[in-house]
Amino acid sequence: GRDIRIMSEPTNEAGTVSTPAPVVSVSPVVLPAPGRAVDLQVRVSAPVTGSELPVILLSHGHGNSNNLSSLNGYAPLANLWAAHGFVVIQPTHLDSKTLGLREADDPEAPLYWRSRAGDMTRILDQLDVIEAAVPQLPGRLDRGRVAVAGHSMGGHTASVLLGARLTDPRDGSEVNLAEPRIRAGVLLAAPGRGGDALSEFAAEHYSFFSTVDFSAMTTPALVVAGDKDTSSHLTVRGPSWHTDPYFLSPGPKCLLTVFDAE
Repeated sequence: GRDIRIMSEPTNEAGTVSTPAPVVSVSPVVLPAPGRAVDLQVRVSAPVTGSELPVILLSHGHGNSNNLSSLNGYAPLANLWAAHGFVVIQPTHLDSKTLGLREADDPEAPLYWRSRAGDMTRILDQLDVIEAAVPQLPGRLDRGRVAVAGHSMGGHTASVLLGARLTDPRDGSEVNLAEPRIRAGVLLAAPGRGGDALSEFAAEHYSFFSTVDFSAMTTPALVVAGDKDTSSHLTVRGPSWHTDPYFLSPGPKCLLTVFDAE
């Protein structure tokens, strides 16, 4: 693995990235989801040119923002990736504030950790539907190159798809949601390990975090953490908690620490 540290002020040099292409973004693309509280809505952003385009599944955080925690969030990031040759697919997970689901109606609420991973598998199962819904996209996807990226709670979603395990607090069973079609990942401010690292609040309200185990997360990944991201509502460890997916997992990983970043 590699440990890279940068300052939060961006430094762009000419020629370091490809020339951006115009982007088309279509939403909502509605995927039928029997058994889910509502059908799965996604946004698809893609460059208008190019072929054999790799796919990035982008999982939003839990957040309080009505816009950020849905298919409408992360526009600068999604547009950047799409402009440089990726097809970015953004689901609205069931924990999104835009859906307004009542927590009392579902034992998996409020974070819907298992449903979130299921959303990504459903997207991969229905890439034909997604392709057909976006003008000029059919035939341009490279289905052999799929990555998952996730921010905050979305980082947990990405972690389990990359191979992290946990124990379901409802029945004590080991949960393995690894998705072999996903070849790489990006974890942005992702949750770390459980146990004594958790805050009292997280241990009580988000008990599934307690048993997160990164020892089987073998898929290549970039772990991004801010050195001032204390996440005190979730952990007593401070910013280092967000580096756990790097230090506690095997296989090829890269850690990017961003200074002065919350």
